[in-house]
Amino acid sequence: MRGLGAMVTAVLVLVAGCGTGPRAHAGPAVVTRVLQLARGKGRPLPTTLWYRSGPDGAGMAAGRHPIVLFSHGLGGLPEQFEPLATGWAEAGYVVAAPTYPHTNGNVKVDAGDIRRQSADAAYVLTELTSGDLAPHLDSGRVAAVGFSAGGTTTLGMLRQGHSPGLRAAVSVAGRRPAAAFAGPGVPVLFLHGDRDPVVPIEAGRAAYDAVPWRKQFVEIPGAGHGQYLNPGNPDYLAVSARILEFLGKNV
Repeated sequence: MRGLGAMVTAVLVLVAGCGTGPRAHAGPAVVTRVLQLARGKGRPLPTTLWYRSGPDGAGMAAGRHPIVLFSHGLGGLPEQFEPLATGWAEAGYVVAAPTYPHTNGNVKVDAGDIRRQSADAAYVLTELTSGDLAPHLDSGRVAAVGFSAGGTTTLGMLRQGHSPGLRAAVSVAGRRPAAAFAGPGVPVLFLHGDRDPVVPIEAGRAAYDAVPWRKQFVEIPGAGHGQYLNPGNPDYLAVSARILEFLGKNV
């Protein structure tokens, strides 16, 4: 045991779709659309959505759906994580992935802007749950997931004043954020390759140790920096299943 949560040192082979959350259903296709959002004049936040369509292929599937807010890393773009996002959407989540203005793959990256992205993510959630899709969303069942700098962004959302609807967080190869963890307790899953040359696993453990709530740390043996998020990687199925199981149990 470490802190308040169990330390897991290997990824277990799990069956995708286990847990108590939304489950995949055959039939409705996954729809992708982009919302043109902006938090002020200099912070455009185009946000890619993935969700199950209605039976006629238009609109959103019936019901109120939990939300996954996904944050990319430095030099990344939401579409690079489409396989993960599609899997979550097939399981019944509405996935929202903002393109951060100064750290995405189409601009000169400013790593110093990471500290502003947690507020961007919170803004996107507010806009999403107050817009035209609001009747289809369950704002009390939200998860935040992020990779690398996006993991740091995700952890940075867990500060004083965060939404009470935030029910789970997943940091994949992320670092500890500048802001202190505070507010209502949120269970956190950490996943990290033990040979990560970009964000050393020690940085991930330091973030884990700082979380005062229920938490898990999954070490991925022999893995580097996020290759296990690609479907062709031998660890992909176990990692994606582990995330989906965590969401299902907590969101």
